[in-house]
Amino acid sequence: MNVPARRSEYPHISIVPGVAGDQPVVEGSRIPVAALARAHQLGMEFDEILAQYPALRPEALHAALAYYLDHRADMDRLIEEAAEPLPGATIITV
Repeated sequence: MNVPARRSEYPHISIVPGVAGDQPVVEGSRIPVAALARAHQLGMEFDEILAQYPALRPEALHAALAYYLDHRADMDRLIEEAAEPLPGATIITV
């Protein structure tokens, strides 16, 4: 059974059941809004993020960053969870 995507109130952002852990993604892709927000947090410039994701259009990146800013607490939680190692994982440091 195919469950349709839920469009958010932001153009270019949707939530697709079964994609990216059911978190917001750029519509028509599997790029999580949290990944784009994290790149921005790490100091990547707008054009650098676009270069990293060649299929990403500027208006979609603007929408993703706006979504992040308007849902900061939830998005920061997703970013933090993504940074935590999986149970039983071995952390390798160099």
